[in-house]
Amino acid sequence: MKGFRRHHARAVGAWFGFVIGVGVFAIQSTVWAKEIVFVARDVEDQQAVWLPSEIIIYRNTDFRESLIFRFDNPTARTHVFEAPGLFESVEESGVRITRPVRITIPPEGAEQSVIDRDRMASDVIAAEGETVTYRFYCPLHRADADLGGRIVVEP
Repeated sequence: MKGFRRHHARAVGAWFGFVIGVGVFAIQSTVWAKEIVFVARDVEDQQAVWLPSEIIIYRNTDFRESLIFRFDNPTARTHVFEAPGLFESVEESGVRITRPVRITIPPEGAEQSVIDRDRMASDVIAAEGETVTYRFYCPLHRADADLGGRIVVEP
């Protein structure tokens, strides 16, 4: 009977070690992401802007982990974050696809998007070591004077 208790205690200890190890790995895999937060702001004359107006991403360091853009809209109006040439990675019907970044954020809402790093890295490689710039703006409230913002990817 003593032998059974020892083996049972070892099995329980091994099981707890396994569960803790898997839990730590799962937590770390969700933490290993670079998150960039954009916040919508209303300005005068019904214009809107996304802040910060410039983001710099370093390919050598920032592409080692998932790249997540979070969009916060504390205003009373719906805003859209659009970045021509930039793609997000989404799952639809169990299949991972890429599509252009155009995110609609409801009033006082928040959304997030996983950016397709592979597509972004391809753009940087095609630029042969030069910086790559993606423009972004809110197309719903873009006035002629609004220059929008930019995401700069350094090689």
